[in-house]
Amino acid sequence: MSSAFSQLPVLPEIRQEDASAAVARIYADIKRASGTPLVNLIYRHLATIPGGLEWVWGCIRMNWGYDGLLRAAAAMPAANVAIILPTSLWRIVGLSDSDLTGIRSLVAQYNLTNAANIIGITALAHVARNPAYCSNDAMLDWMEVPSGAPIAAIPSVPKLDALAPDIRSLVYFVNGLGEEGQPTMVASLFRHLALWPSSLAVTTALLASLAQSGELTRLRQETIQAAERIAGELISSPGVGFPPAPEAAREALVRALDLFRTTLIAKMLPVGQILSLALKPA
Repeated sequence: MSSAFSQLPVLPEIRQEDASAAVARIYADIKRASGTPLVNLIYRHLATIPGGLEWVWGCIRMNWGYDGLLRAAAAMPAANVAIILPTSLWRIVGLSDSDLTGIRSLVAQYNLTNAANIIGITALAHVARNPAYCSNDAMLDWMEVPSGAPIAAIPSVPKLDALAPDIRSLVYFVNGLGEEGQPTMVASLFRHLALWPSSLAVTTALLASLAQSGELTRLRQETIQAAERIAGELISSPGVGFPPAPEAAREALVRALDLFRTTLIAKMLPVGQILSLALKPA
């Protein structure tokens, strides 16, 4: 297996278990708002940029609410690649029905949040870049989502250096599929699938031919274009207002938002959709 990506830089993030009280408060609100146990990598990375997470999550919550992003995400295209795999294949590689149920739920949660997140961060990338969208009269003001039904916990995203060498190598390999150069980060979904190594192996085989044919690149571009269109509608919707992004961190914030919306999330949304179909009971 190629080791070209064996020394990838680790994108800084603040994991849930390492979060300060202030960051943990936002993480808890993210989970309640999405109805999932996920705090996606975009938010974990923004937490390392002074004021970045507070500005992004505050703008989302005070303008559209996460439920607004979820409604807008209904207009995102579904990947028009359907590869249905028999359940027997997943069982033969050692996955139990319980494993498959957990993996299907995990992938569905990533798909739900990735669709909403790419719209929100695309909109806010343009807002942060263009001061004309912002007003000093707008203040970050939002109330936490009330606690509802308990959200089922999922295992933490494994740290890359905690994975066995072969599994870590496979994570790097599948993460590099469809990339023109060396990736700058590792998708959390692939790291999560490493908890079921055989599922990661099947996923790699599934995506390899799509990468070689250029399908992953095409799907990424379609996702970016759709998110741009929907984000433009959100920015211009009545009643929205944006405080200026934190000046000292604005460049870093724009770089982070652009990186995620044009690379990681734009690829992983169609990847997750393809994987969801492949996992569908048949």
